[in-house]
Amino acid sequence: LQFCLVVVKSGFYADFGPLNLAMVYRYCCKLNKKLKSYSLSRKKIVHYTCFDQRKRANAAFLIGAYAVIYLKKTPEEAYRVLLSDSNTPYLPFRDASFGNCTYSLTILDCLQGIRKGLQHGFFDFETFDVDEYEHYEVCTFKFFPLKPNV
Repeated sequence: LQFCLVVVKSGFYADFGPLNLAMVYRYCCKLNKKLKSYSLSRKKIVHYTCFDQRKRANAAFLIGAYAVIYLKKTPEEAYRVLLSDSNTPYLPFRDASFGNCTYSLTILDCLQGIRKGLQHGFFDFETFDVDEYEHYEVCTFKFFPLKPNV
């Protein structure tokens, strides 16, 4: 069984990931549902992506996050599996600033962040409220012009 999960992340400049917790949550829920489905119990589930390096990095992050969260793999174990059949290195994530990126945020860094978040109780997908998360994820600011003191 192959399933397609279309993920659209709107970047600001040249950023492309990592995907946020809401997207990770939705991916994990969809995968868990398929794994628990009686009608799919005798089928293989294939996680795949295209050759686009950005999509490839995000797809690897999703399945790696699933392995850390639900399969209780260490970030290093999950990442090692991701590297095992790949001749092409994963593109590091970057921030939304203009110009050259001065650091590399790797998939392994992100998986380690997921593990830390779990260890310290920063999130728990059993009680995760995806709607609330998305409501507060984007902050908008309004600026009001002030009359200068003259």
